[in-house]
Amino acid sequence: MPESAKTIKIFVAYSPSNQDKQLKQLLEKQLKTLQDKNVVIYWYHHQKNESLDNSGNIPEDALGCDTSEELSDFLLYENFYQLQTADVIVLLVSGDFLTLIQNEIDWNSEISKLREKHQLGEIVAIPILVDKTQGWQKLLGNFTPLPKNGMPVQNWQNPDAAFTDIFQDIEAVVEEIREYNERLQEYRYSFANAIREKFPLSNQAVKNLNDIQKKLLLKNSDLQLVETEITAQIRQEHDYKIQQYRQELIHFLGNRKNQKKIVAEDRRNLKLIQEYLGLNDEDVIKIEQSVLETKATKDIKNLFAIASQSALKIFAIALIIASAASITFFLRLNANNQAQRFIAQAESKFKKADYQGAVTDFTQAIKSQPQNIDAYIGRGNALSYLKDYQAAIQDYTQVINMPSESAIAYMNRAVVKCTLGEQKAANQDYQKAAKIYKELGALNDMQKALERLNNLQVCLPTKS
Repeated sequence: MPESAKTIKIFVAYSPSNQDKQLKQLLEKQLKTLQDKNVVIYWYHHQKNESLDNSGNIPEDALGCDTSEELSDFLLYENFYQLQTADVIVLLVSGDFLTLIQNEIDWNSEISKLREKHQLGEIVAIPILVDKTQGWQKLLGNFTPLPKNGMPVQNWQNPDAAFTDIFQDIEAVVEEIREYNERLQEYRYSFANAIREKFPLSNQAVKNLNDIQKKLLLKNSDLQLVETEITAQIRQEHDYKIQQYRQELIHFLGNRKNQKKIVAEDRRNLKLIQEYLGLNDEDVIKIEQSVLETKATKDIKNLFAIASQSALKIFAIALIIASAASITFFLRLNANNQAQRFIAQAESKFKKADYQGAVTDFTQAIKSQPQNIDAYIGRGNALSYLKDYQAAIQDYTQVINMPSESAIAYMNRAVVKCTLGEQKAANQDYQKAAKIYKELGALNDMQKALERLNNLQVCLPTKS
């Protein structure tokens, strides 16, 4: 997803006491102005205080619940899902809120995870001091609280003024996140352009990218995640191009009496194909050596048949002949471009929380380019937001089963499985993600996966 326009999610937790609810309303009035800036605000729902008769205060997705028990289960799940996926966590700290945390085992577990994610820089935690409560740092963590002057909101003569002051600091945090995402997206574009121009990256390209990294001041973990995602996609595309060129070479050799030599006419057509595919001379030399050596031990017609079957599985297009080379490859490239257009549309809808629309466009992208990793992961993410968890798992699994295993697919599948209460399966996925990151040399990401694995203590129960 393009990080420059990524929706920023704020999760606000508070106690159900009358005092805290009143102050929550004052904060809500301030935060509403952020919703015009691509920010989503999610307020903690106290399931014991919500009912089907009070539908105006519950999420739209919960309106399908038939009983109060189902509603309570849904809100419990929804709260912790939103907490786990938020960028900013705001806690209205009061004596009542600390009592809530101490009395609920789920909250104890989530606060531990919150501290971990804050330390890793994955989220920003912001406690708001509602009243003069002692010992909150010991329970929640050593976060920097608001208001900045350290005076609890209740001690202000004008609570509205207090929340105006608080809002300005929250807004500043949101802008910092937005600016960071824009810098990360700038690097994503730079890396993608460089690796598409030459794969693997040249020494000069690596040097240029290192200079960009220093300028943009990005976290190593984010850089490695971006590079891993894009490299996996480019490697897969490169492997497909190698296979396609090999297939065409076998086709040309199969049509010649002398199958040990590439004639001048075929060489011209193969050069055209090489240019369409963007393969360098070193790649082509290796392919031709491999095919000609294999030809010496295998009948070329059998080799051609094997290549045809493989290509049909991967590309689902017919073999080209010399006179139709440019037309066929134009169609192939057009399919890729069409897939990217659908992905761009899907990502735009995802940012606007139109998850169903995103699913539709990601599906169209997959139809155009069945092996597109970004399309499957994007659709899995959208399905996850739509609570279609089994379908999301299927998409992540589809990516995992592709030739280039994706650590991100394992990580995302682990989150969903944990959400469904499948702790053992989530455990295995985090372990696999850590292993892939280690093999790629992405040690920071490996550590992140292991830390999440070690803190995987309580998963949400599966809804019946």
